[in-house]
Amino acid sequence: MSETALSALVNVLNRPVHLPKVDQSGCLFVGEQPTPFVTPRLEIEGSDRSALEKEIVFIEASAAVGKSTLARELSATLKVPILDLANVPVSAGSLRTLLADLEAADKSDPITAFHEGKIPVIVDALDEGRLLSNETGIEQFLVSTAEFLRSDRHVTSRPKLVFLGRFESLELARQHFELTVPGITHVTANVEFFDKEGARQLIHAYAASAARPGSHYLQHPEHAQDFITTYFEAIEAALGLPEGELWQNERGKVFAGFAPVLAAVGSILAVIDDFTTVARNLKANRGREAWGVVEAVLYEILCREQDKLRDLLCEQCEAALPNAVYDVEEQLALLAQYIESKPLEGAGRVRLPPSDMEKYREMVRTYLPHHPFLRRHEFGDAVLGMNAVSRAVYHHGTISRDRLISLSRQWRQSGPTRRSSR
Repeated sequence: MSETALSALVNVLNRPVHLPKVDQSGCLFVGEQPTPFVTPRLEIEGSDRSALEKEIVFIEASAAVGKSTLARELSATLKVPILDLANVPVSAGSLRTLLADLEAADKSDPITAFHEGKIPVIVDALDEGRLLSNETGIEQFLVSTAEFLRSDRHVTSRPKLVFLGRFESLELARQHFELTVPGITHVTANVEFFDKEGARQLIHAYAASAARPGSHYLQHPEHAQDFITTYFEAIEAALGLPEGELWQNERGKVFAGFAPVLAAVGSILAVIDDFTTVARNLKANRGREAWGVVEAVLYEILCREQDKLRDLLCEQCEAALPNAVYDVEEQLALLAQYIESKPLEGAGRVRLPPSDMEKYREMVRTYLPHHPFLRRHEFGDAVLGMNAVSRAVYHHGTISRDRLISLSRQWRQSGPTRRSSR
């Protein structure tokens, strides 16, 4: 995989002449420029423009690395319409119907323009779409979209669809297109966690947007730079990594390059009026209190996952949802049950009317396999696994001996400074 600048994707996408209607809401829309925005690392197969000259571009990424932000940046830059599956239910024929409703100054046919690659469509939030439209709706959408592509095969070297989602959801989409339209051209790109330079840029972008005139951040930029360096050193120490290996280590890149936490650090940076004292405290507690920084990353991921599921569940339930619905404790208990192939009962703290409870359980069964802590039915990292396992045991759950031994071995090998979050 060779790293490709986002500009390469911008250059290969056509700027459409057909646009969503001004009064059209909840369907196709042109995104607003995200602010602040720092270009994420985009890796793709191939090393030149031709690598992107395919009918479908699949952009996959882990949770919260900026897929939707990237979608809106592309849309705002080129006026390419977005289909947000987190908010728009889809089924058979949805894409063709939405395209037919686009407007053009020259009254040309939008369907023909789409097949010629002149109206690329960004399909965002495939993961959330599987909750909103359910598995049947998404499958019908993908099958009908594949048939729609097959109906006109004159142009196969221009992007027509850009799908964004996590690995499992994109794999499902890829399979549908490959089985239905064997000759379809497609390429997969990966949005990576921010690297050392990108992470600094994102922190500064959020700090600059939140800082007030005369703030310590604006008056002493050199102190702010030193503080950011100390912050990353604290992450490195908390993970038990040798000095200087934070950005070379896969686990290090996950925790240090996580966009929501970098944004939070930037917002905090904007209001700190004593960088020296805060930095001194971080240095003094390296390897102990610094672990709290990593825990904050885990907590942020879990809270984002809860918000996504709750927002969709609220629309389907009549009763008010209790705070325990898919909260941190519930997710960790559910994750431990999932990897042990046990019934997904959670921590037993959620109380809902029977009909709403079944909707919640069905949503959990659909969404949990795509949780950012998981990789192919296993924990993606020992830190994530031990957090889930410790909470499961706390709630009287059982974990197999072999799994405990495996996670414990990985935990010990990761460094001596770790401790359980419990």
